[in-house]
Order: sequence, then structure tokens, then C-alpha cells
Amino acid sequence: MLKVRIHKLINKSIKGDAKARKTLYGQIAPMMLSVAYRYASSASDAEDIFQDSVLNFFEKLHQLRDADKIGGWAKQIVVHEAIRYYKKHKKLSFVDDATNKDVAIEDESSIYGQININEVLKVIQQLPEKMRLVINLYAIEGYKHEEIAEMLGISVGTSKSNLHDARKRMKRFMQEEQRKLG
Repeated sequence: MLKVRIHKLINKSIKGDAKARKTLYGQIAPMMLSVAYRYASSASDAEDIFQDSVLNFFEKLHQLRDADKIGGWAKQIVVHEAIRYYKKHKKLSFVDDATNKDVAIEDESSIYGQININEVLKVIQQLPEKMRLVINLYAIEGYKHEEIAEMLGISVGTSKSNLHDARKRMKRFMQEEQRKLG
């Protein structure tokens, strides 16, 4: 029943039905806004990313090939819009990959296992933009370093360096939080 409904909403939205668009927006917007906030450093940036993503969503809705995957498709629109936003507005500068050539990632699972997802997202939002983009793309979205490098116009080593630096900062922040609690 739900699949039939979403298919009908998509088809009506493509045809310009305002009521269907409003209903579809109500179903998809919370997730899209949540993703935008994960990539943004401020509420204002998140709202800009979200608004542009919604516009792109409805402009490209006719390109959606599998209505059952609308959530993932909408999420990808937000991710790509966040990257576009930061390239346009923030003039990203990434840590040069030469600074961390043979970086070993230590096992941090013990620290991550002791906090909840909201705390992790809060920490991610506090990271510098370049690190926030890379850790979101790698750890949350599941992109490989090669894909991240291509999307952001950086080298694979730079992607790895930024991920390493982001993890280091997150670990330090979480250890500080544990000390405060313990």
C-alpha cells in the first residue's frame, strides 16, 4: 500500500500537482534537512543546503528510476548539494597529503562504543569543514577515498589525511568528554 502511494505521489508531483508535491515534501524533507545539518557548520548553512536540495529534488524527480529508492536518491542530492555549496561559498582548503603519508589508524572502537549517535553527530558538526565533509562522505555515506577525491577535487592521500585528522580530533574530544564525566 505504501509503495503504491509513493509511486502515485511521485507521478503526480512530476506532473506538477501541488498537493502531491506538498505531501511528498512532508515525507522527504525531515531526512533531507537532517543530512544537510550533518554537513553544515551552522543552521544558516544547513538551511541553504536544504533549500537548494529541495529545489534540485523536484527539478530532477523525473530522473528517479526506482521509486522505492527515493530516500537514498534524495540523500545523494543533499550530499552533492553540500559539496557544491562548500566549493562555492567556503573555498575549501584541504590538509596536504604529504603531511600524513604513512598514517596508521589506531583502533578507536572502544571510545566510539561508549557514546551515542547524537554525541557523534555533535562532534562531527564541530569539525572544520574539510574534515567534516571527508568524514561524512567516508564514514557515514560509505564512499571510498578515490570517490571522495574525485568529488572534492583532491588527491586520495589528502582525503585519507583529512579523515585521519578528523578521527584524531573526534577521539580527543570524546576523551575530554569522558574525563569530564568520569
